[in-house]
Amino acid sequence: MCRVIAVSNQKGGVGKTTTAVNLSSAFGAAGKRTLLVDTDPQGNSSSGVGIDRRKLSSSVYDVLIRDADIHEAIQTTEFNHLDLLPSSLDLAGAEIELAEKPHRESVLKRAIVQVKENYDYILIDCP
Repeated sequence: MCRVIAVSNQKGGVGKTTTAVNLSSAFGAAGKRTLLVDTDPQGNSSSGVGIDRRKLSSSVYDVLIRDADIHEAIQTTEFNHLDLLPSSLDLAGAEIELAEKPHRESVLKRAIVQVKENYDYILIDCP
């Protein structure tokens, strides 16, 4: 059974990204199939696991806003058992774009449901 963990806090600079990256890496090192979802436009989780966002054709933004296939957006990392759904600078305006989308409150949940069976843990690094 997959566990989904959101690392969030209303305040910035409190270690959300550090916690998400370290937990994800630890779960992967323990042999747990892990997906790290980087929903912060700064993309520090993405770069923290060695992904260059400038070279990507799809991101969490495309999954949330453009209905892109989550399977195609997920990237393999250099860490064992750790995949990443990378961030995008475009996320900075996603809140406004999501406001017009029907059932916007469950867009991320519906995307994650499609891949839950592939993972033991899904960690979401929140902005």
